[in-house]
Amino acid sequence: MHVIYSTLVQELHSFAKAHQFEKAVLGLSGGLDSAVALCIAIRAFGAKNVTALILPEMGTTPGDDIDHAKILAEFFGCEVEYQPINNFLVDFHFVPWDQNEEAAQNLRARMRATVLHHYSEVHNAMIIGTANKSDLQLGFGQLDGAFTGHLHILGDLYKSDVIDLARALNLPPELVDGPYSRNLKFHQTDEEDLGASWNKIDDILQQLEDKVEPDALIEKGMDALLVHKLIRLVHENEALPKSVSTIHVGRISESIKNAQKAEAESLS
Repeated sequence: MHVIYSTLVQELHSFAKAHQFEKAVLGLSGGLDSAVALCIAIRAFGAKNVTALILPEMGTTPGDDIDHAKILAEFFGCEVEYQPINNFLVDFHFVPWDQNEEAAQNLRARMRATVLHHYSEVHNAMIIGTANKSDLQLGFGQLDGAFTGHLHILGDLYKSDVIDLARALNLPPELVDGPYSRNLKFHQTDEEDLGASWNKIDDILQQLEDKVEPDALIEKGMDALLVHKLIRLVHENEALPKSVSTIHVGRISESIKNAQKAEAESLS
């Protein structure tokens, strides 16, 4: 995993240099993905050139997540700005149309993305995207929300790979071991939203990417409902417009595969 970490650091450094970014900013949620992304960003830019924005919604974001984010930022010595988003959301309570829970959740993610873009423009800072490959394949976010960023440095790692990388980086167990959540509503977990653990989901996604037929997966004992649900989510996501400028992961993919192969061979 340390080979993969070094590869990601090098790719991020090269991207920043090519696009003339000397500073970086990311949203630090207190969750796993943003913590791993922060480690990579600090190694590539240096702690004093990275700013972590902690953007909770008071009353919705768990206090433990806020504490974790503050502790991580202090531990790594990066710049940090703390800005609750509650006041930014107030006027949306008074729009003259009915609202629903999905729109309310997405609004929180989009508001955080707006704050990130504002900081980026003021400080000419590169926005570090924190979405992983599982998120991107399933559409577990929005291009103008959770998928915002100049480069998604975890975009070629499945969620289960990010967990393994976090463990290799010795991040705190409370981050590594979950539960994992987008925290866009009370008591939300990824497993509840998707109906299975990330290990099960990623096992299916990886085999689908390898062109294994759905019937073959089911014959192996994988849950039929979950298999078809994930296929539907992937197909629905593929039909949506994509922004190449937002998701720059293709250049990293082959390096990651080569690093994983090298590590596997060294252990055999």
